[in-house]
Amino acid sequence: MQHLTTTSYHRPSKTQAAADAIPVVYNGEYHVFHLATPPNTIHHPPRLRSTWSHMRSKNVVSWTRDPEPALTPGDSKDALDADGTWTGSAVEGPDGLLHIFYTGYNLSHGGRQVIIEAVATDKDCASFVPSTEPIKVVNNGVSTFEDIDFRDAYVFYNDLESCYWMLVATRLRSGPYWTRGCIALLTSPNLSSWTVEEKPLFSPNDMLCPECPELFELSGKWYLVYSRFAAPDAGTVYRVADSPRGPFRKIPGVDCKFDGRRWYAAKSCPKIGEEDKRVFFGWIGDKCQEDGKWLWGGHMALPREVSAAPDGALVIKPCLEALTAAFPTKGQKTVEGAGTLESFGATATKFLEFSFHTSYVLRTTLTSTSAPSFGLLFRTDLDLAGYALKFKRVGPTFSVILAQTPAPLDDFWADQYKLYLPRNVDGPELVRHDGLVLEEGRVEVQVLVVGETVEFFVDGKFVLSYRVQVEERAAGGTTTGLITDEDSGMDSDGDVAARQDTDGHVDMERSAGVKEFGLFVEDGTLDYSDLVVMPAKA
Repeated sequence: MQHLTTTSYHRPSKTQAAADAIPVVYNGEYHVFHLATPPNTIHHPPRLRSTWSHMRSKNVVSWTRDPEPALTPGDSKDALDADGTWTGSAVEGPDGLLHIFYTGYNLSHGGRQVIIEAVATDKDCASFVPSTEPIKVVNNGVSTFEDIDFRDAYVFYNDLESCYWMLVATRLRSGPYWTRGCIALLTSPNLSSWTVEEKPLFSPNDMLCPECPELFELSGKWYLVYSRFAAPDAGTVYRVADSPRGPFRKIPGVDCKFDGRRWYAAKSCPKIGEEDKRVFFGWIGDKCQEDGKWLWGGHMALPREVSAAPDGALVIKPCLEALTAAFPTKGQKTVEGAGTLESFGATATKFLEFSFHTSYVLRTTLTSTSAPSFGLLFRTDLDLAGYALKFKRVGPTFSVILAQTPAPLDDFWADQYKLYLPRNVDGPELVRHDGLVLEEGRVEVQVLVVGETVEFFVDGKFVLSYRVQVEERAAGGTTTGLITDEDSGMDSDGDVAARQDTDGHVDMERSAGVKEFGLFVEDGTLDYSDLVVMPAKA
C-alpha cells in the first residue's frame, strides 16, 4: 500500500493540531497514533471531536502519515464516540493483529466516557473496525469508580501474570473531591472480556484525575507514567516500583517529572534494538492570542529518549537520530566564542549579536561556582522583558527555572504605576525543576527552537518546554487567532525544515528589539564555552 508522506511531522495539517500520542512497536516498526483536532477549531467542544492520525517509521527519522485517520467519530448522534475518539492504546492481540482500545465521548450521554475496542483489518494496520459496544466487563468492580472520567486505557500483556492488563484513568466515587484521581486496573485472558479490580492500582490522594497512564519495565524497575493537568507537578510525571502492582513511589531527592505542563500527555514505546531505552512522544500546546487561552493539542515535539540511571531516576534527552537528521552538525556555526561574564553586587547581562534561523539547536556549557544564579536569556528585549533559563543555587543543589520576566505586580502597585502585566496560569515560573546537582558548577545546555516552541535540555536530566509568542509580548497583543507552526515542518525524509524569511533568518526588528539569546550572572562569575548553533536542514 502506498502511504502519503507527511509534509509536517509536527501536525497532521496546517489547520489541525496534534494531541495525545499512542506509540507502539509492531512488526519491527514504530507506529505513532495521535489524536488530531478537527480543522480550524479552537475551543471545546468542537476541538475535542478528535480523530486518530497514524504515522509510522522504521528509524524515528523518516516518517510517513497514512492518508486517512485510523479512527473517526461515529456518524450517529447516539454513537458512543459521536463527539470524539479520545486517547487509548494499541497492543498486539492473540490473533497477531493490532487492537486499539480508545475512549468514546458523547456529550448527549452527559459526558460519560466509555472504552471501545477497534481491530486492524490486517497486519498493514491501514484501517480499523471499531465495536459499536463498550468493552465487556464481567464483574461489578467498576462501581468503585466514576464513569464521567473512565478513559485513556493503556493495555499490555503482563508476562508475570500471564494475562492482559488495562490501566484506566479515573476517579473514586467517594473521598475528597479534588483528590479522588486514581488509576484502575482491569485484567483479561484474551482481550475479549475484562475483570475490574475493586482496589485501584494507584491512588495517591493528590490529584483531580490522572491522564494518559502507561506502565513498563525498564532496567529491573517498573515505571508508572501519567500526566497531571493541574498543580502540583502539572505535566507528565512518573513513579517507581519493584513490582507492576506497586507500591509506586517517588525517588527521594528526585523530581520524578520529565518537563512542565506544556509538554503534555507524553507516552512511550521501546526503542528498537536498544532494550534499555524508550522513545517518548508529547505535544507542546497551542495558545489563542485572541483570548489568551491555552488550547488542547498543538505541536508534536521531536522524539525524546529515556533511560534509567543507577538510582532509578529516568534520564531524558533528545532522540539523537532524529535530532542530528533535522539539525546536521556540518552546518554548525559558533555565534559567540568562549568567555567570562562577571559582576559583583549586581546582575550582568550579555546579548548575542547574531541572526538566528527560525528553527535551530543551540549548545553551550555554563560554569559558575560562586554566583547565586546564572543562565540564559531568551527572546528578551533591552528592558529585560522576556524569558530566562535560570540556575538558582539552593544549598548544595540548584533549581532550574524557565521564568517570564518581569513578574506581574500586586493590584495596588499595578494601579499606581499603570503596569498591567500578564497573569497566566503557569505563573512567572513557567517550568521548574529542583535538586539539580552540578559537578563543579558545570551544566550542559541544549536548546531546541522550532518556530514558537522552545525546549531546554539540561544535563540529560531535565527538560523545560514552552511556546513563546514573541509578537504578542513585544507588540502588545496585536496578533489574533490561533497560532500555528508556520515556521517548521518535517520533510519527506523526516527532517525538520525551516520556513524562513528570504534571507533565511529571523527578522527580529518586527519584535521591537527583542534579542534571541543572551547570558546573565548575578553577583559572581560565569564562564561559558563556545555557543554553537546548528540550523535546521534546509
